[in-house]
Amino acid sequence: MQNNNRTTILRFAIIFLIMVCGFLTVLIRIILIQTRDSHHWELAEEVQDERIVAVPPIRGNIYDCNGQLMASSIPRFRLSMDPLAGGLLNKPDTIKRGKRKGTIIKRDTAFWNNIDTLSASLSLIVGDKTKQEYRDMIVTAKQQGKHYLVLTRDTINFLQYTKLMENPFIARGRTNSNVTGLIWDTIKVRTRPFGNLACRTIGTTGTTKGHGLSGLEKQYDSLLVGQPGVGVMRRVGGRDQVIIQREPLNGVDIVSTIDANLQDIVEKELRGPVEAYGAKWGCCVLMDVRTGELKAVANLSRDKQGTYRETENRAFMRAEPGSTFKTIAMLAALDDKKISLNTHVTVTRAPWKYKDVLTHTDAHKMDATLTMRQVLAVSSNIGMAKVIPAAYDGSATKFIEKLNQMGVIDTMPNDIPGSHIARINKPNPGDYVTISKMVYGYSVELTPVQIAMIYAAIANGGKLIHPSLVRELHQDGEVIERRQMQVIREQFCSPEAIADIRKALHDVVWDNEMGTAALSNGWQQAQSELVHIAGKTGTAQIHTSTGGYDSEHHRISFVGYFPEENPKYSCICVMEAPQRREDLNPKTINAGRGCGAVVRKIAEKVMAYTGCYVRQDGQLMLQERIK
Repeated sequence: MQNNNRTTILRFAIIFLIMVCGFLTVLIRIILIQTRDSHHWELAEEVQDERIVAVPPIRGNIYDCNGQLMASSIPRFRLSMDPLAGGLLNKPDTIKRGKRKGTIIKRDTAFWNNIDTLSASLSLIVGDKTKQEYRDMIVTAKQQGKHYLVLTRDTINFLQYTKLMENPFIARGRTNSNVTGLIWDTIKVRTRPFGNLACRTIGTTGTTKGHGLSGLEKQYDSLLVGQPGVGVMRRVGGRDQVIIQREPLNGVDIVSTIDANLQDIVEKELRGPVEAYGAKWGCCVLMDVRTGELKAVANLSRDKQGTYRETENRAFMRAEPGSTFKTIAMLAALDDKKISLNTHVTVTRAPWKYKDVLTHTDAHKMDATLTMRQVLAVSSNIGMAKVIPAAYDGSATKFIEKLNQMGVIDTMPNDIPGSHIARINKPNPGDYVTISKMVYGYSVELTPVQIAMIYAAIANGGKLIHPSLVRELHQDGEVIERRQMQVIREQFCSPEAIADIRKALHDVVWDNEMGTAALSNGWQQAQSELVHIAGKTGTAQIHTSTGGYDSEHHRISFVGYFPEENPKYSCICVMEAPQRREDLNPKTINAGRGCGAVVRKIAEKVMAYTGCYVRQDGQLMLQERIK
């Protein structure tokens, strides 16, 4: 009996001890959780409810026709820091000696052990502050109890980010900012590897939402921007984490028709005379006559500080073209067989009045009887005003209908947002004189690109092709759309009329007696020993806001095609209001010396770059001339 009691007591004692041990274990665990592991569970408490968020796609790239990158979205990084992050703090340590016995303080070993190497790395790689300035800034923020400190004024690039990650302390916080307190915000920044080359044509994007503001960036924004994905955001340990539920669809890549190398040639040749003669603005377009592809589009406008930049896309803005329109007017009459190149007309030095109302004058004054071929070569306003209106019985309506039939004022849209369409205002009833100045480029408005398009059609034998800026669309490296050539008119006028007008355009450059772009007082103008160019000069007084014309300032231009024997490119150069320079020779530039010379230099360099030489009698004749 006594043994049984002892056994029972022993059992109860064992059970009691087990219960006490269990209780002590739980109590110790609670104490540890509240002391040693308190920071861990505090962070765990920061876990928030899930939120559905949009996952931004990567904006598509823009390439030139050779695959060179013209615009791209690259990651940049904004670096900030929480000096009081949990990973920088050790657990509280009790000091058991002296008067401060029992006092609890924080010894932030991780912070103080790494502040110097962190500051040194930031100073060396970012470079906007010294090591001491970085150290003082971070320590001050810590002492002030700040949880957020921006470390760099500007974002840093991927190379700087990679170099910073070579620091072991910084690398530890790559996946968890709480470890080092460093916070990396990734920002997609739109960049152009070629700088400002073709910047107005390629376009720009906004700095906040990143949508296109101009050029191809704006016109194709809906394709470039892509489609956002879907993610679930959780905040764990003071850090936002996104779990992707649906991957974003990145933007479409655009392969443009621009050739970066040709664009560089065109911009450099345009800039020289525009800056030298202080023009208000200048533009230049290079077009493939067989496809309508725009290989280069350059625009330079003078800002308030006198610096020339691409602020406006003048190549797509309409203006009165002046004498470059004479080619179109004469071509219409030739196509209708109302005139021939041998039709004669008398021109005079003195002003001449059309129907005794509207006065016409010639810049190249002479008393002579000219053929229409010579009228175009010497660019006679009087000759045009006498012959072309009479050919259409003085009817502006008939003349405009012919232009519409040819397609030269076609309203088909193009790839640049905000670009203008041609405008030819039909005169009011009773106005029977406006047609006489229409035929030499007044009361009509076209863009430089449209004029280059028409001359390209003359060069290729009559196919009027809509200018294009986009060749292909790519998605994830695959071609999803290949743009087809858009033909406005398969034959916009007869081959006979084109053959005749090409003879007259040849004389403009190569007739040294009559041609306005030929050799003149030793000036080479559009004549080149390396490549044959045919084209037309243009000079127009500038229309003022009061409704009149500024007779002191002009818009000068030259448009042509080359090589003349087998044309590949058309090119137009336009300058607005170039100024007289007493310190330069020549002191003034006209359409031939200014714009004609620009097109000549572009043609020579383009031919040298592309190697598209003319084969004649089985030999590369142009190649021999270049050698």
